Amino acid sequence: MKVKLVYGCPCSGKTTYCLSNAGKDDLIYDFDRLVLASTTRTQHLTEHHAGHNVLMSLRKDIVDRAKEDGAVGVMWVCTRWPTENIMAMFEGLEVEQIFIRATKKECMEHLESDDMRPDKDAWKAVINDWFDAHGEPENGGKEYMKKFWNWIRDQDTGERTLRLSGPIAEESWWGDEVTPADFRAELNDGTGPISVWINSPGGDVFAAAQIYNMLMDYPFDVTVKIDGIAASAASVIAMAGTEVHMSPVSMLMIHNPSTAVWGDSEEMKKAIKTLDEVKESIINAYEIKTGLSRDKISHMMDAETWMNANKAVELGFADKILFEQEQEGGETVAMAFTPMTVTNSIRSKVALKEPVKDEHRVSADALEQRLNLLRY
Repeated sequence: MKVKLVYGCPCSGKTTYCLSNAGKDDLIYDFDRLVLASTTRTQHLTEHHAGHNVLMSLRKDIVDRAKEDGAVGVMWVCTRWPTENIMAMFEGLEVEQIFIRATKKECMEHLESDDMRPDKDAWKAVINDWFDAHGEPENGGKEYMKKFWNWIRDQDTGERTLRLSGPIAEESWWGDEVTPADFRAELNDGTGPISVWINSPGGDVFAAAQIYNMLMDYPFDVTVKIDGIAASAASVIAMAGTEVHMSPVSMLMIHNPSTAVWGDSEEMKKAIKTLDEVKESIINAYEIKTGLSRDKISHMMDAETWMNANKAVELGFADKILFEQEQEGGETVAMAFTPMTVTNSIRSKVALKEPVKDEHRVSADALEQRLNLLRY
């Protein structure tokens, strides 16, 4: 079962979004609606109310029953914010987070037409509190943002794990103050060592740079674990690890930054200069981690270099291979390649070769003469 966690301010349109996107075999589970149907009392929404734990327990029971049943393909869960307690309910499940970022005005207007929330003044206070905590959308108007990170806390040990999956920020963090602040708040909402699992093809370099800085500034050990791919911007984040561990079947890729731009020749020159500066800043992260020369790293980026786990460890991009047991003797295979290397290798294997001369071949005319002799 997959979970799609849709979160945002009350009356922001979370349920409407789910109804518009859910499939016929999906389950839509709105916690606020469950509370209202159970009690119709607004104060049950606060964690300080005596009935809160009972309703939270009921919520987890519903998730567990759906997971055990196996008939539900996707569970759409509506909530105000993906707290650690809420995320703990989905341990072991694939979770996609979708942020419904509406303006306070839109939420207030929706509240006035919502018959299931008769206590308007109490709900206005809840909406005001939500926006005091999380702020207004940067550009106004409703936005649907997919969150690419999840925090999971081990209920037995208390150890926290951060999972980065998919593209790093489908929308750029350039000029966005709210999303980085959310990430920083969640990172600092606990203490002690953390593990960061990465499986990402890359994405926004500015988001990656901010995440790298936050992880580097975190006062406890950060163990990065690459279980699939850490490419492009995701490889920059990986360099923030106190230690970097790679799965034996994972890959790490570094290349030059790229962008799309339009305009006259001066605009193109500005874009080229900006990309050069961005590249230098990325090299800083690789250099700190690996100790390789800037020229070598620059050439590897120019060539778009892919590294398996052994090669990444050999070059200093990683420190350890996951699941590997100590072995005496034997050699491991370290491999790095570029797209041109692969292309040339394939071409060499499929290149046309001189036809093999066969001295025993018989011409068609000679064969026909021999067949004619068989008639007699």
